[in-house]
Amino acid sequence: MIISEATYVLQQESEAGWNDRAVLNGGASALLPAMRPLDEASLEMAIEVAENWLMPHARHLRGDVLEVSDTTGRLTSGLMDVMSESATSWSVADLEQLFLRMVDLATGRIASPALEGRRAFAADLLILRELAHHGDVGEIRLF
Repeated sequence: MIISEATYVLQQESEAGWNDRAVLNGGASALLPAMRPLDEASLEMAIEVAENWLMPHARHLRGDVLEVSDTTGRLTSGLMDVMSESATSWSVADLEQLFLRMVDLATGRIASPALEGRRAFAADLLILRELAHHGDVGEIRLF
């Protein structure tokens, strides 16, 4: 998975090299548009968009390691600054816990301004959670 400013690209390695399986144009903005508040309803809509995008490709991920290239640096900095997370690899269950903590921050269950200005980070974490969960991957690695 490649996270860039304008797209999310799901790639899979083959003998011929890396092949794009799916491209979500708009990237984080396609999931969490700026004109909507970052709340439970927006997160639910973003999950639906992510699921619709990835479901045709999820079966190809089963048991694989989901390698994530964060060309923006925003996932890495958000994990560190918002979630106090320095790990760079997670199980699906660990990533789910990070996602649920982010949801608590976004929905006000835990009072914190930590996500202010971090909409794209929230979208990045959401798309990884959906890929890991529905793709039934073995591990998620950020590099």
